[in-house]
Order: sequence, then C-alpha cells, then structure tokens
Amino acid sequence: MNKLFSWSLALVLMLTLQSTAFSQDFFVYDGDDFSVWLETNSDKSKITGVKFSAEGQWHAFKIIDFYNLESDSKGGFVYVVKDGAGNEFTVDYRRYADYIVVHAEDGTEWRLRRRK
Repeated sequence: MNKLFSWSLALVLMLTLQSTAFSQDFFVYDGDDFSVWLETNSDKSKITGVKFSAEGQWHAFKIIDFYNLESDSKGGFVYVVKDGAGNEFTVDYRRYADYIVVHAEDGTEWRLRRRK
C-alpha cells in the first residue's frame, strides 16, 4: 500500500510540474513593421519584460514607467519602454483585446494583433 501511495504521489507531482513548465508566460503581437513580445509573471497579472523584433532578432526594451488601467472597464496596463538608443515608446495593453497599440514619441502609432 505504501509503495502504491508513493507512485501515485510521484505521478501527481510529475504532472503538476509538467503543466507548470508549459504554461504560457509570454504573448506575441505582430504588425506590418515589427512584432512585440510581452513577458508576464506566472499569473499573467503583470508584464515583466518587453521585446521588439528587428531584422529577425528580439531586442529587450527597458520598462521605465507603468500605468495601471484595471479600474477602467476594459482593464489593462500602459507601459513606457525605452530602446537602446534612448527612444521611448508607449505600449497600451488591454487585458481582453486581441491587439496592442504602440505609440512613438513623434506621434506614430501602430496596432499589432495577438499571435494565436
């Protein structure tokens, strides 16, 4: 009986760890000019990293400011990020939308659709 319990516990532990290892901790949004990769914490309540694609490579941007929009009916966040050259971009993320909007300092705006 003790051996059966040990095997059952081991199986449950293995399945739990496997499902945790495969949970999605990022979302990718694609546009015509570039893509954005949003990394999240494990419960997807906070963006922990932002990457933009250029020439087939991902480049990490530094998050420099954050605005919580959870009190808004659509929920979400606005992140201000900076690239390596010092350019700032605003990423408008709405929790229940299939897109994000990226704004550049010069007023240029891009709408990127979530990759399925």
